[in-house]
Amino acid sequence: MSDAMNKDEVQEYSHRLYKIMKDIDLTVGIGGLSKSCNVPQSKIRYWEKKGYIKSICDDKNKSHRYPYHAIIKVELIKSFLDSGYTLSTAAEKAKVFDETGSIMHKIINKRFNGLAMIDQNPAVNMGPIDGEENKSLYFVEDGDQIKAKIIKNNKNI
Repeated sequence: MSDAMNKDEVQEYSHRLYKIMKDIDLTVGIGGLSKSCNVPQSKIRYWEKKGYIKSICDDKNKSHRYPYHAIIKVELIKSFLDSGYTLSTAAEKAKVFDETGSIMHKIINKRFNGLAMIDQNPAVNMGPIDGEENKSLYFVEDGDQIKAKIIKNNKNI
């Protein structure tokens, strides 16, 4: 964000981005997954058949869509295979990601509350602090660092 942006511009941008982030479909088709990971579609279908990855099946046309974090899981499986593991072992090692892989989407969906400028630096509002509803957590860009700050709500930022 440019220093030239005023508070109203940041708020308008923040509102628009908030709506987009809440409604965004972070899925990819088998072609996109194959291309992103450089893994043939036949392997992806096989891995899905074996239960190593999961798709979201659309009832309308039965096309399979994969959650965005499937890209990382496929890359992990591929990485373990490249290191010499068998497919079943590679998939088992990558399974840990199932429990953590969707956390970014959850954070965006549940915690992202918009953008702000704090001390002329762009900041992401991650919402109220648990147990302290009058304070919010912000991640503030400060040069090449991202700093976490707790700021009282309704403070003129």
